[in-house]
Amino acid sequence: MKLKKLLSVVLCMLLVASTMVLSVEAKAKKFVKSISVTKKTTITIPASKKTVTKSFKVTVKVSGKASKKFTAKSDKKAVAAVKVSGSSIKVTAKKAGKAVITVTAKAKNKKNKSVKAKLTVTVKKASAPKPSTPTQPSEVDPVNPVDPTNPVVDPTPVTPTEPATQSPTEPATQPAPVVRDITLNTTLKEISRKGSSGNQNGEETVVDIPLYQASSVFNYTPANVAELKQVHRADDMLPNKVDAAVEAGDKAKGRFEVVALYFAALRAYDPKNPDVCFDMMEELFESPTTKILNLDSFNNYSRSALKDNLNKMYKYKYVGNAYFDGAEPANGYTPSEPLTVTLEDYVYASQTSNQYQTQIYKIVSRFKGADTERIIQVYQDSIDGKWYIFSDSWKSFTADMKDPAFKYQAQWAAEEG
Repeated sequence: MKLKKLLSVVLCMLLVASTMVLSVEAKAKKFVKSISVTKKTTITIPASKKTVTKSFKVTVKVSGKASKKFTAKSDKKAVAAVKVSGSSIKVTAKKAGKAVITVTAKAKNKKNKSVKAKLTVTVKKASAPKPSTPTQPSEVDPVNPVDPTNPVVDPTPVTPTEPATQSPTEPATQPAPVVRDITLNTTLKEISRKGSSGNQNGEETVVDIPLYQASSVFNYTPANVAELKQVHRADDMLPNKVDAAVEAGDKAKGRFEVVALYFAALRAYDPKNPDVCFDMMEELFESPTTKILNLDSFNNYSRSALKDNLNKMYKYKYVGNAYFDGAEPANGYTPSEPLTVTLEDYVYASQTSNQYQTQIYKIVSRFKGADTERIIQVYQDSIDGKWYIFSDSWKSFTADMKDPAFKYQAQWAAEEG
């Protein structure tokens, strides 16, 4: 009897021990591998605003069915506050300074310890621009010489029939650029275009495909990268699925605005100081993802190709204007006021880029400089939520287009001497 009792006790102990081992192994299969977020960022608050909010993607990698949820905390809420929004964090910059955002996974790692990542946020407050005066002509915007909000105007304004271009100045004598408050407002409306679709019998038929058309309105077009950054902003992070941007509608306006900003950068090109335009191009082409992948999206070859193309026959005088509403060959590609770019979604679905880990969308421009539409590709970066120009799709917009009326060509030739 004693032997039987002893064996029973031993068996119970073995059963308990095996249960504990299985429990530990089960837990070990559910853990957080890593958590990551952008390490550093700078947020500039325009003089006209009190705060600026930007979204940053948080990536949590887990094993098994461990939770991917996380918390976020700022060490200086007065400088930059933070809140969790789905798989991202929204950082609200409040005043100049530096804050560290700590993102912590709710589940533990394999060793039952917390997993954290940190984002250092540097907040800057832009100073209000100084008003231009008759004795300070260098502060008049070279791309938009008349400021409707300022009683002081350029004594030699551009006439209604003359395309607005930069007034070339020697870089050595040019002061630091004035940074104005730029606004870019986009509205969407639903339209339809003809497209082909397969029916139940596998036959292709022509159907009306609903899509969005966007009108993006500038108060001024940015004349330098500092002004461009004010309106190159992040959208809410979209799910990585086909046509998520189209479904999101107003929450994904950035896909249109980044193209409008590309046209604005073309307007800023000056053959005597091309680096101003090149800096703007880098802002629109070089995303956090391209840097991780070591892809030089706007390289020396791109600079050389753009320079050679725009310097031909005074093309830089009108190529950027050509894509704005009201511009056509007969009026020297002079855009109407207010400066507006009209674009629309492509009729067919987006494509997945495994390399970029996002969807690539096509945006269509129907402008008066060509008889056919032109298409550019864009994507939302999965790290900072901003939209960027994809690959070399931008090049077709600097290609040949209908020549401006002869009187404008003669005028530009006379200006160049």
